Amino acid sequence: MNLSPLFQTAGNVCVGLAAVLYALPLQLLLWELSRKRDNGAGLILGILILVPMWLLLLAGLICVTANGGFDWLPFTRRWVTTLVVPATLALAVFSLARLDLGPLIRSQPFIRTLVGSLIQLLPALTILLVVLGLNPRFAPGLPLKAVSVPWTLCAALSLATVGGYIAYQVAAFGANQVRAIAHRFHGDSQLARKNLARIPDLDPQRDFTELLGFTGDFQSPALREAALTQLRRHPDFVARLATELKDGSVSGGSVDHALAAVAAASWTDDEKQLLALPARSAMQRITRYIRSEFRHFTKDRRQLTYKWGNRLFRTVASKFAGAGVDFQPALAGFEKAFTAPDAERN
Repeated sequence: MNLSPLFQTAGNVCVGLAAVLYALPLQLLLWELSRKRDNGAGLILGILILVPMWLLLLAGLICVTANGGFDWLPFTRRWVTTLVVPATLALAVFSLARLDLGPLIRSQPFIRTLVGSLIQLLPALTILLVVLGLNPRFAPGLPLKAVSVPWTLCAALSLATVGGYIAYQVAAFGANQVRAIAHRFHGDSQLARKNLARIPDLDPQRDFTELLGFTGDFQSPALREAALTQLRRHPDFVARLATELKDGSVSGGSVDHALAAVAAASWTDDEKQLLALPARSAMQRITRYIRSEFRHFTKDRRQLTYKWGNRLFRTVASKFAGAGVDFQPALAGFEKAFTAPDAERN
């Protein structure tokens, strides 16, 4: 194995500092944890010791790899270096895990012995590997494989265990998300069926505004169609809808619902003539409200409002294209409400 002076020096410095952290503060910490109840400070101190120690050992292992310490593996040095990094981090995770099991370790002698041995053995084995890998003259009769093979097995086992645990957590999180989405859709489906069952009991004159609320594009097609059918039973449906478009509450949402009904329903030419101007008026009223409240909108609400309004306004404008009413100023005003500087918007 040809030793590069640069890698040898850098690796020796790193392993020396790591050995100091291992021999002094880490041993003192472990001794204190074995005799006292940890109130959380031990975990913090352990992290402050173990994280830099393992980072130094990782740097030393990279130097060993660069000098051919793992050439017995059937991989190139670049691949070995790529594997050494996560494997070393997995060993560090095992060391850190010991500090987070304080009460369990104190109450179970077997676990205390097993986990305590791991936190002592893994760094010591790694230090020995780096020292012998960079300084073979220290033990000329001891082949490096006698140390690197056990270390590799421990590292592979640690990497597989930590990787499996992470995969399990990701899978569990994904499963929980799927269950949450399924539960939400199930709840939405139940609500839609409940509302659909209510539609025949709603009076188109008395409950006109409530029926309009079921005509938005976020409602199911069946619910939307049922609500529009019930609304059409109003003796003066078109005139009532035109009044809602002109005089309904913008902040309360009734104008939004009326405009959504306009976009969802089919209209005769005569009906289009009656509804075109009120529909454009509703679009302009909604735009004025957006301009007045725009500074209070969050970024997400601005994006959602623009997406909703752009789709709804263009649908209404295309539906009344031949009604003799110019919707372009209303569309341009809505666009300007989101793109113009604040001074122009107000």
